[in-house]
Amino acid sequence: MSIGTFQQQTMSNKNPFEIRFDTLAMAKELLDREYEANMSRYYEAMEQARSNNQDVTKLFDKYIPKMYTPEEIAERAEELYKFITKKG
Repeated sequence: MSIGTFQQQTMSNKNPFEIRFDTLAMAKELLDREYEANMSRYYEAMEQARSNNQDVTKLFDKYIPKMYTPEEIAERAEELYKFITKKG
């Protein structure tokens, strides 16, 4: 049995609510990872500014990443769901 067949059988055993929940969880996880990567870049920028004796308070608003919203999770989940259900 190929991996694709296994995944297809696993997906077909789930009801629509479980599939939607899994898709939302996947979307949130992707956004969590993006936010963490952006926070890491933010900390690096702040550290570099400190070592260059720059005023970090002025840079805070420019570099601090924006936390995602529930609406953005839903939008990302919708994108994933369209990809998952796309035929061919």
